[in-house]
Amino acid sequence: MSFTNPIQRLLQVISEDRRLIIGVISGTSADGVDVVVVDLENHGRSIKWRFISKGVVPYPLEMKKRILLSSEVGSVEDVCILNYAVGRFFARAIATVLEDSGINPSEVDAIGSHGQTVYHMSEYVSIENIVTRCTLQLGNLSVIAEDTGVITVGDFRSRDIAAGGQGAPIIAYVDWALLTSNNTGRLIQNIGGIANVTVLPPNADLSEVYAFDTGPGNMVIDEVMRILYGVEFDLNGSEAMDGNVSPKLLNELMAHDFIYSPPPKTAGRREFGRRFTEYAIKKGLSLGLSKKDIVATISMFTVKSIVYNYDKYVLKNSEKKFSEVVLGGGGTRNRFIVRELEKELKKRGLKLLSHEELGIDSKYKEALGMAVLAHETLSGISNNVPKATGALKQVVMGLIAM
Repeated sequence: MSFTNPIQRLLQVISEDRRLIIGVISGTSADGVDVVVVDLENHGRSIKWRFISKGVVPYPLEMKKRILLSSEVGSVEDVCILNYAVGRFFARAIATVLEDSGINPSEVDAIGSHGQTVYHMSEYVSIENIVTRCTLQLGNLSVIAEDTGVITVGDFRSRDIAAGGQGAPIIAYVDWALLTSNNTGRLIQNIGGIANVTVLPPNADLSEVYAFDTGPGNMVIDEVMRILYGVEFDLNGSEAMDGNVSPKLLNELMAHDFIYSPPPKTAGRREFGRRFTEYAIKKGLSLGLSKKDIVATISMFTVKSIVYNYDKYVLKNSEKKFSEVVLGGGGTRNRFIVRELEKELKKRGLKLLSHEELGIDSKYKEALGMAVLAHETLSGISNNVPKATGALKQVVMGLIAM
């Protein structure tokens, strides 16, 4: 059916219960754009999904550099230009995956775009008598909709912030819908640029679910590798594997206020960006540590901050029994992190699983999540988790560009 009126097309898509949706996201590490094409039907824990296609389109090096720079010290002009440039690049990434898959854009019902986070502030700021939090994801929705010709849903975090939340972790609803077990308590641990956990009691109702950031994931490790080695990341955790962890530096890193703060809490480059990384490196060198030792200690910081938060805010005095940790994100490819995390979890009687063991490609889990969030938005279904973000109520997250 052909539509000349975009409102008619939107009404048609809204009326459907089964949709073909593209999910697209770039994480805080700004490596590139993850794209999935997903067939989705039904809602909540009854949702059915199937990957049709998926792909990764890396950012050009210059764009990645500008994104990372803007996240720390960018001007208004830098951010404004990138907002449109990133939107255009997202559209190109989508077109690339569709072309490689032989899918015509006219077959797609909608795009769910997270965009590229460049700033996220979870604490309140006051201007006169106005008090607010803020977040900013680049990748203008109108640009994506214009360049692809497909209805685009995005800017999910803003609606949660408007309802009094922190706007993150954004994926908690998706974890609940796709990964809740009827009989087993699960902790869904993502290690991207930032590490976050979603707590899923057995057969959980959405009101029982909570989630929060535990601390840095790959963000600080990647920045250490750029500064000390001139490369983008520690491939397979090989540098960390060859280094020795410094208890003194690790203890100092673990004293960071964020690690001890109770949920709900979210973090980003304001807490664990270049300034923090430069301090950690300077401290490590003053202690006589080698470059490998610094990488190993920073990597162990990710592990220890995760398990500290489990002990303090999940396992302690919990009436629910948790037995599985499901690991996803780029951290799954870091052998040092996986090895050390598994050791810590065994001490706590927790079994480490991968998303793949539950049928989800962990590389594309968050892009899948954007497709799910957009699917629920188009059906008018609340898709935030107040106990994860601190929002005062459930809301339908997502703006729609036609």
